[in-house]
Amino acid sequence: MSSLTEQKPALYYNYVGGEWTESSSRERLESRNPATGEIIGFSQKSTVSDIEQAIDSVYDTFQKSDWGYNPKRRYEALLALAQKIDQNLEHLARVLTLEQGKTIRESRVELAGCVDTLKYFAGAARTVFGRSVQLEPANFGVIVKEPIGVVGLITPWNWPALLMIRELAPALAAGNGVIVKPASLTPGVSVEIFKLIDEIPDFPKGIASIVTGPGKSIGAAMGSSKKIDMISFTGDTSTGRTIMELAASNIKKLALELGGKSPNVVFADANLEKAIPVIGRGIFISAGQICMAGSRLLVHESVKDEVITRLKQYAENLQVGNGLLESTDMGPVVSQNQLELVEEYCEIGRREGTIITGGYRLTGGEYDKGYFFAPTIIDNLPVNCRVVREEIFGPVLAVQSFSSDEEALALANDTDFGLSAGVWTTNLNRAMRMSKGIKAGTVWVNTYNKNFPEAEFGGYKQSGLGRTRGIDGLMEYCETKHIHFEME
Repeated sequence: MSSLTEQKPALYYNYVGGEWTESSSRERLESRNPATGEIIGFSQKSTVSDIEQAIDSVYDTFQKSDWGYNPKRRYEALLALAQKIDQNLEHLARVLTLEQGKTIRESRVELAGCVDTLKYFAGAARTVFGRSVQLEPANFGVIVKEPIGVVGLITPWNWPALLMIRELAPALAAGNGVIVKPASLTPGVSVEIFKLIDEIPDFPKGIASIVTGPGKSIGAAMGSSKKIDMISFTGDTSTGRTIMELAASNIKKLALELGGKSPNVVFADANLEKAIPVIGRGIFISAGQICMAGSRLLVHESVKDEVITRLKQYAENLQVGNGLLESTDMGPVVSQNQLELVEEYCEIGRREGTIITGGYRLTGGEYDKGYFFAPTIIDNLPVNCRVVREEIFGPVLAVQSFSSDEEALALANDTDFGLSAGVWTTNLNRAMRMSKGIKAGTVWVNTYNKNFPEAEFGGYKQSGLGRTRGIDGLMEYCETKHIHFEME
């Protein structure tokens, strides 16, 4: 495996005011390949003064450029970025796999999603619309949508390219200036995308900046800055609460896409030939490190044994290894800390339930160099078990059974989260009842984890605030203004 990754570590700088800059601390953060433990890059360990300088730069550019009121320019810029990512997709996919660990096939899918998202919001930039209202015979209102101003994006490490572009694209399409703080574990692919932004003349120099560094300092400074008008955060729910507290200091607008504990609900009449591989991918994609992972399997008692047998076979047939190998189905988890967390949850599962398969770190040979964990299925867990209730962010599936539609719906909603869900049935009436009854932002019927830039995504309950993608995702980054005319 090591021969696949031997290369000189990359050095990544901040991008501020259209210039590549070094942090004032002169310190750097290491990025390691989760499959081998090798150092594959260094990024800037930025300080509060660095982020404040970047905020000032974006603020000044937003105030002085025509970006906010030139939708055609925004369209051209975003479309050009889509084309550049497409042209550099294989290079970016390799960077992404090296620093995050996911398979090269998943990395290509993620970057193709970036291209599609940028194309969609490039078009949307020219369709930011309001409305007019006749209020009284002599009073006329125009409701307009305007850019908010400066938006701070704090992005995660699990799908670092797509989840940055998913917010960057609508924020820029709406006419805002943007500053990005990527996750410290995976800054490389985000900085590589900003290198492409730097090559596109339609982006005003300074309208978009990226600053790397620790979230506890520079992320906190973004949350409390009076020059940042909105924070968009994608990550775990506990950090989301902290962001809310920081934003409360100056009543800053928030968009939060947080955790999930999403159920796949399998009824007795489900098409198991289709369902099994989709449910398997829904939990084991990216080694389970995805917010909408189908980490709970709710299965009708009459087909439970068959479903578990088939899923066990699916899990044990997965090829776990270095993501750069085309034959790999699942890569490592992202870090030693994440590996230990998954191990801890599996120990709980072993004490309180039954390990059907997996439940252990993969060792021996090249596995010893990385953070590999076996795809895991756990049955017979009590409803209050932490494995059932908490987001693990690893390749661990918790199984629960039900005997009626009513019980299935109650179990599906018995969670603090509400990001997504899957329903598997050939009964149309049941599908409608379940999809309407489940408290989640997305309910897939007879499929799972299908996402499109046209369709809104976001969570109920502790899974977040607001929506991304689609028209609502664009409008999240707009202010609404009423201009009132009285005619004499």
